[in-house]
Amino acid sequence: MKDTWFSPGEVKFTIRQTLWLIQNLASLESGHWPPEASNYVDTGGKSGRHKAPFITSAEYYAEVTDRLEKTGIDGLILEAMESWGKSVESMSKYFRMPEFSIAKRRKQALGYIASGPGRRWHTTKKREGETYQDFKQRKAKPKYTTQAQSGN
Repeated sequence: MKDTWFSPGEVKFTIRQTLWLIQNLASLESGHWPPEASNYVDTGGKSGRHKAPFITSAEYYAEVTDRLEKTGIDGLILEAMESWGKSVESMSKYFRMPEFSIAKRRKQALGYIASGPGRRWHTTKKREGETYQDFKQRKAKPKYTTQAQSGN
């Protein structure tokens, strides 16, 4: 994803965008939007807005790290692999888990974090946000049942 780049206005928390944000957490934490090869300069957002230039980067950093923290160890595995360059093999050794388990936990955390700006992240009086545990349980349920499973 070296050639990939997104402007702040393009980020909708797709899988690709989320991976890119995680890979650029250090830049976002320092208050700088990751540079584009075409010399994009972060001006702090749309003209007419009265924000300091680092606010957009800080907002995305806070959002991504908040989402990572909600996934616990799975988020740590994802961050270590995407931000710090750790391999599945090394994470397997660190956590004393099989490699397939590490890969699955990374994928689940990424799926939860990359769920977009949807209701999961906004708690309201009408609907609570979905926790990571709820997300994992919902994703573990089979999508289709056969007639034998449904009792027909």
